[in-house]
Amino acid sequence: MENQFESSVAKKICDSYMALGARGISVLWCSGDGGVRGSHDDSSIPGVCESNIFLPVFPASCPYVTAVGGTQGFLPEVAVNLTGGGFSNLFPRPWYQTQAVDGFLKTIPQDFAGTFNKSGRGYPDVAAQGWNLDLVFGNMDIVTAGTSFASPIFASVIALINDRLLAAGKPVLGFLNPWVYANQNAFTDITQGHNSGFECPASSVAFDATKGWDALTGVGSPVFDKLLAAAFEY
Repeated sequence: MENQFESSVAKKICDSYMALGARGISVLWCSGDGGVRGSHDDSSIPGVCESNIFLPVFPASCPYVTAVGGTQGFLPEVAVNLTGGGFSNLFPRPWYQTQAVDGFLKTIPQDFAGTFNKSGRGYPDVAAQGWNLDLVFGNMDIVTAGTSFASPIFASVIALINDRLLAAGKPVLGFLNPWVYANQNAFTDITQGHNSGFECPASSVAFDATKGWDALTGVGSPVFDKLLAAAFEY
C-alpha cells in the first residue's frame, strides 16, 4: 500500500527499480487483490467497501515496474474482480502511458471526482490469468487465485521472449513499459470486468474494464506470437 510508505522511501525504492531496468532486468509486480481498495486484507476493514476513496498499491504504482493485473476465463477473457488497479498518489503519470490513460479517463463518470488521483501513474500495465489456478505446494494440490500468480505467468512469457532474443544475438528487453505501450496490438484487450475487490461486494464503486487500457488489466493479456515479433522489431 502506498500509504504505508514514506514518500521518500517509496521513491528511493522505485528509483532502484529504474536502475535495474537500465541494466536489462525486467521488474514485474502483482497489482494486488483488493481491487481499487488495496490488498484483500485492507478490503476486509469495516467501512472500506463503502468508502469511495481508492487505495493505490506500491510497488505496483512505481512507473519503473511492470504491474500485472488478473483475468479469468477464455472467450471471453474478463477481468477478475479482485484485480488491483488505480492511480498513484506519489508518482506522476509517465510519458509512455499518457495517451492510453487519457482514453480511459474519458470513460470515468463525473461522480468519481475525488476518489483517485487522475494525474497519477496508472496501473496495471498488463494482465494474465489470475483465477482458478492449480498450485502444487509440498504434498498439497490447491486451486487458488490472485495477481501474485498472474505476475509470474506474465514474467514467464517475457523470459521465453528474452531467451529467443539472446539465441538470436539480440539484447533482452529490460524495462518493459515503453515497449508494452508501443505494442498494444500484441495483447488481448480485456473489455469486461469490475474490480470491486476480493472482499467487497460487486456493487461497490470501482473501475470497469473498457476498450483500450484500463485500470483493471492494463493493455490486456499477452499474445505470445505477436509479442515475440514485436520484440524482434524493437
